[in-house]
Amino acid sequence: MITPTEALWRCLREAQADFFVSVPCKLLANMIVRLLTARDENVIYTPVSREEEGIGLMAGAWLAGRTPAMFMQNSGFGNSVNAILSLLHFYRIPVLLVMSHRGSPGEPIEAQRPMGEAIRGLMAAAGVACLEVSGVSDLAGAPQAIASARAERRPLGLLLPFSFWEGDAA
Repeated sequence: MITPTEALWRCLREAQADFFVSVPCKLLANMIVRLLTARDENVIYTPVSREEEGIGLMAGAWLAGRTPAMFMQNSGFGNSVNAILSLLHFYRIPVLLVMSHRGSPGEPIEAQRPMGEAIRGLMAAAGVACLEVSGVSDLAGAPQAIASARAERRPLGLLLPFSFWEGDAA
């Protein structure tokens, strides 16, 4: 059986993502390990400490001909709204924001719930389309959504709740 991490990795590679950045998150830990151990000479991975830093790197990567994606918590979306609007939207740079949906059902940290409830509205207000991926089977539509966002030159967010990660090896 394929793990959620491996299914997501394959989906993103099928969508031709080849430049990855990440901000630490417990739910994304296996994906970060997967990025660190990728044996693909066409893939570049750089960990970052802030989402805005990742957005800047992704913008540069896109200008250099790469297809960028960032792994982050949805709470980091709030940190990066200005960079999303003033850089990505202004210059029409299509990037993929792969977000663990902290505050979704199953969240053990009460302080994560307010942003978890607000994220869809914040993404809509920032003009970032949202594709919610509740389970591995939902990834089937992701490559087309990513290709559409790329063709329209706009950012796209994949929102991955706790349910997505069920069955992922810890």
